[in-house]
Amino acid sequence: MSIRRLDRKSGQVSTEAPIMSTLASLKGPSWVHESPFLTEGWENRSKAGSPSLKHSAMRKTLSDQRNLTPQLFANVPWRIASYLWDCLGKSRKQTVYMWKLFATAYPIDFRGINQYRSMKIEGPKMSMRDYLGLVKSDSLSWGVALTLANLFARVPELVDIASIKNLVALEIITLSQIATIPEETDAAGATLSDRIVRTWSELAQTSAAFSHLRVLRLYNQEDLSKVALRYMDAFPSLRLIIAHDCPHFTSLVKHGPIELDGWEVSTISQPKKSNEDPSEPDTLYECYKTSLMDIETQDQPTLRDTPILDFQVGQINPTRRKKQSTVYLERKKNADSTQEPATKKQKLASTAAKKPKTKGPVMKDRKAKDLRCLLQDFL
Repeated sequence: MSIRRLDRKSGQVSTEAPIMSTLASLKGPSWVHESPFLTEGWENRSKAGSPSLKHSAMRKTLSDQRNLTPQLFANVPWRIASYLWDCLGKSRKQTVYMWKLFATAYPIDFRGINQYRSMKIEGPKMSMRDYLGLVKSDSLSWGVALTLANLFARVPELVDIASIKNLVALEIITLSQIATIPEETDAAGATLSDRIVRTWSELAQTSAAFSHLRVLRLYNQEDLSKVALRYMDAFPSLRLIIAHDCPHFTSLVKHGPIELDGWEVSTISQPKKSNEDPSEPDTLYECYKTSLMDIETQDQPTLRDTPILDFQVGQINPTRRKKQSTVYLERKKNADSTQEPATKKQKLASTAAKKPKTKGPVMKDRKAKDLRCLLQDFL
């Protein structure tokens, strides 16, 4: 309950209100939706006798996952780490935190047993910034396929997506795609616009943002025009854009497939496998895997095997996703770059650099008279 206070000396009126600690600040962002503690009574062991030293060490190590970091496993051989991961599986405690930890500490060995992890947060309990912090990996030991219902994102948080270095696929869904909205949720509902994409483009050119983004999937983005395609050209790895119910993109294919700014625009997607339902849309992860088919193995041998975290924030209505006009934009191979300068300031700076500098006034070099000649004039 807020309390209004009056300072009689200055006449200022202030309001004081208690601020409740968020779950993220109390538990830590990693433990709002999962528990770090090992489950009791999960082992199948004999009641007679005491547990082995190995078993006791395992229980102590995994009792509280909050104490574990990749640095602690620097000198732990994979044989022991694999045993710990199996124990986490038997106790149903293979949390996203531990998945990221093992993918970072054992980048080669871990990808052989667990390349994919999925987590869906249908009822967000933290800010979008906290969720974005959970999917960042500066070491690029694992990638993230991120699905966001932008009902829960503000403009600064949409811009902050550019700070996710390990982002390989991005899906942004608007308000109309949300099935239910939790009452306690502070809905923001920022939509993707050309201005945000232009900011992303600037960050891509100045700080190597979106270096690994291959797939961008958009739903009902009415404020996004075809100008955004030129900004997206700054994303070096982007291969596929899928636009559902985006009117400015739908208008591009009124008269059939076209080519625009290095993109092949059509309403036909790549064929599915025979055992898949043609009416069911591909998941974001499946779209990402499809985008890797044109990669030469000898050039990037580890890209196909990189562990991927499939992370979703916000509840999505699956029946709504089947009824939309869809446009596919595939980047042409060896397409020439057609991107515009990011801002007017950069334009002015580049033109100013090309212009020759004008020289200021320069004093003529006059030869001084000899001192003897000057004295002879007076004698």
